[in-house]
Amino acid sequence: MLTSSADAAVFNKIVKGVGTSTLTLVSVLGGACLPLSAASAGEIRGFVVDWFHVATAYVEANCPDGLNPLSDEFYKRELRRLGYDNTEVEELMKDFPNGGYIPVTTMRGRVNGEPVNVYANPWTQPDPELKPVKGSRGFGFNLDGKNGTEDFVDPVSGETGVDNQMYRALGCIQNFAFHAPDLPIYPFAQWDLTRDTAPAWLIEIRDIDDLQNDDDVTIIIDKSVDTIERDTNGDALADMTLRVDPNSRSRTVVKGSIENGVVSTTTFESSLEADPMLLPLFEFKGARFRLALNEDGSAQGILGGYQPWEPLYWSYAQGAWIVEHSAGIDIPGVYYALKKHADADPDPQTGENKSISTAWWVDAQPAIIVYPENAKTAGVVGAQ
Repeated sequence: MLTSSADAAVFNKIVKGVGTSTLTLVSVLGGACLPLSAASAGEIRGFVVDWFHVATAYVEANCPDGLNPLSDEFYKRELRRLGYDNTEVEELMKDFPNGGYIPVTTMRGRVNGEPVNVYANPWTQPDPELKPVKGSRGFGFNLDGKNGTEDFVDPVSGETGVDNQMYRALGCIQNFAFHAPDLPIYPFAQWDLTRDTAPAWLIEIRDIDDLQNDDDVTIIIDKSVDTIERDTNGDALADMTLRVDPNSRSRTVVKGSIENGVVSTTTFESSLEADPMLLPLFEFKGARFRLALNEDGSAQGILGGYQPWEPLYWSYAQGAWIVEHSAGIDIPGVYYALKKHADADPDPQTGENKSISTAWWVDAQPAIIVYPENAKTAGVVGAQ
């Protein structure tokens, strides 16, 4: 499904490069990795999520108009818009990333001519018109069953009609346009700073008869009461024992299948509780999940679905000036871009879409998942 061998090579590098450091899903039975051929009837494999990141990667053809400017450029643009001449702009910016521009650009929104905090009120500055992704290669799923002009082709699965408008909106921001195996700074920092303190996310694959091909398995996504421990590489420690949270709002049970070593779910809805620094709650509708299992016990995955776009905006806006200047993310621009490219859940009053299609990399390590003794009486499906 790729347009050229060069195109395929680029995305193979993305997947393999990121996979060596961050995108490995490893399964375990009884605390030991097993090869794909070693599955026994009714086997269960457990995972702990080690890495979760919006599924973007840079291919020049996807951003033919170039990448969006970094903060040192767009701050100068905004200062000029506010009426500062070039000399004043240079004076305010001379100590960048510190300097006198900070209070001005923070309060660059205007309501009735009065300055307001632009991160809390992004609609109070003009749309900076972020450059969107214009190419046709993007990770994710065909969520609506259609093939539209705004859809992508997934370079790994070959699926057409892929809906990933969050990538369309943000993929040409320099912080997201990364070359594997490098990691985008702010998305990495968001996840990395939370996973030592936030309860771990868990994945189980149940009812496995054959790890290569099985037309009926059960996939469970849930939250632990425990946090991860790290190994010497900074990744989640393999083979940890993690307890399921009996009061979790994150539990999702969905049917799926395995074909040629790739686990795929049916469509589902899910809510994943996270850390407020990342996003308090990841809400998915029309979601799908795909995990490619490898002989070494690892796997790579994509979780995609429709999500409310305003909470996604606030995951950046809450960092305000610090995120904007250090990550080079034009925060009001993100607001306008997400709103513009939202493609689902129209508001009955305004007709504006409230949700946007997304796709996320998922990486995990092998884990032993245990349930509390009262799990069955607490209504935890599949408690053991």
